[in-house]
Amino acid sequence: MSANAESIAADRARATSWRLHLGWGIGTLGASLVLNGFSFLVPYYLTTVLGIGAATAATLLFIAKAWDIVANPLMGVVSDRTATRWGRRRPYLLLGAIVTALAFAGVYSLGLTPLAHTLWFVTLALALVGTGYTIFNVPYMAMPAEMLDDYKERTRLMSYRVFFIGVGTFLAGGLAQRIAELAGGGARGYAVMGLVFGLGILVFMAAAFFGTAGTRFTVRERRAVPLAEQWRTGFANRPFVALLGTKFLQLFGMFTNTATAIFVVRFVIGRENPGEWMLWFVGAAGFMQIITIPLWRRIALAIEKQRTYILATAIFSVVSLSWLLADPQEPLWFFTLRAALKGVAASGLLLMGQSMLPDTIEYDYRRTGLRREGIYSALYSFVEKVAAALAPSILLVVYALVGFQSRAAVQTPEAVDGIRWAAALLPCLYFSLSIPCLAFYRLTEASLKATRRA
Repeated sequence: MSANAESIAADRARATSWRLHLGWGIGTLGASLVLNGFSFLVPYYLTTVLGIGAATAATLLFIAKAWDIVANPLMGVVSDRTATRWGRRRPYLLLGAIVTALAFAGVYSLGLTPLAHTLWFVTLALALVGTGYTIFNVPYMAMPAEMLDDYKERTRLMSYRVFFIGVGTFLAGGLAQRIAELAGGGARGYAVMGLVFGLGILVFMAAAFFGTAGTRFTVRERRAVPLAEQWRTGFANRPFVALLGTKFLQLFGMFTNTATAIFVVRFVIGRENPGEWMLWFVGAAGFMQIITIPLWRRIALAIEKQRTYILATAIFSVVSLSWLLADPQEPLWFFTLRAALKGVAASGLLLMGQSMLPDTIEYDYRRTGLRREGIYSALYSFVEKVAAALAPSILLVVYALVGFQSRAAVQTPEAVDGIRWAAALLPCLYFSLSIPCLAFYRLTEASLKATRRA
C-alpha cells in the first residue's frame, strides 16, 4: 500500500472512530439528565414541594430502588440473550428512552395531582424512572466492550461520556432548578421543568440508538451457561469486584455532594431562590470537568488508571471539607472556586471509573471465553442506581435526625449545622472507604494483554 493510500485509510478510520464515539457518547447526556435530575433535585422536591417528611422521603427512595435488585440482573441477561438485526443491545436504547422520558416527566408532575399525597403511587412513579433507566443503561454500558478492543481507545471513548456527563450535570443541576423558578416555582414550575427535561431525555437517549447504527457487535452465546454459573465466575473476576466496590462507595460520595448543594445554598448560605447560585455551581464544575479530560487522559497514560483514580479521589475529598466554611457571608467567587475544583476531581473520577469497566469485561472474555457484557454492565448500572437513590436517602435520614423541617422557610441552628457538616464529611467518609477497594484493582494494559484462558 502506498503512503498516500495509508494516509487515506487512517483518515477514514479516524472519521469512523469520531462518529462512533459521538454517536454512542451522546446517549450519556440523556442518562446524565436522569441521574442528576434526581440526585440534585428529588430530595429537595419531595420535601419542600410535595411536603413529604425527610425520613419518609428517604424510605420511599429506598423502596423504589429495591426493585433494581431484580430488574438490573434481569436486563443484563435479557440483553445478552437477545438476537436482532440491530444487535443485542441497540433496540433497548430506544425502548428505554421512551419509558424513562415519560416517567421522569410524570414524577415532577405529581404536585399538580392528588396523587402527590398517595405515598405508594409516588414510590411507583420513582421506581418506573429507575426501570426505564435500567432498560437503557444496562445494554448501553455493555456496548463499549463489544465495539472496541484497544485499551487506550476505550479511554478515548469514555472521554466523550465524561464530556456529556459534564453537560448533563450543568443542565440538570443548574438549569433545572432555574427553569422551575422561572416557570413560577412550586408544583407548576417543577412540572414544566419535568416536561422540558423529559423531552431532552427522549431525544438524547434515542440519539444513541441512531448514532450507533452499523457499529460492530457480538452475537449471543450459543452455549447454554446457567445464570448461577455466570454469576459465580463473574464474581471471580477480581478486577471487576474491586472496581465495583470502589465505584459504589465513590458514587455515594458524589451523589451526596450533588444532593447537599441546593440545601447548603438555601439554608446555610441563605439564598431564598437557590437557582442562580446553583447555576454558578454546576456551570463551574461542569466546565472544569470537561476541559480537564485531556489532562486526566495524559496522567493515566503516565501512571496507569489505578493511581490516577486515587489522585482524583484525594482531591475531591479535600475540596469537600471546604463546605465547613460555608455561611451567609460566603462570597460567590469562593463558592464558584469550590465547584470548579470539584469539577476537576470529578473528571478524573468519572473517566477512570468508566474506562476501567470495559477493561474488566475484556479480562473476563480473555479468561473464560464467554461473551456476557450484559451481566457486568447490569451490576455496574445497579450500583450506580442504588447509590443515586441511597445516598440522598441516607442524607435525608441525617437531616431528619438534626431536626430539618419540610417546607419550613427557616431552619433551626442545629439543622443548619447538620446540613453543613453532612455536606463536608459524608463524601469524605465514602471516598475514604473506597480506597481499600481500589487498592485491589491491579489490572494494567500489560497484564490485560497477558491474560489467557485458564
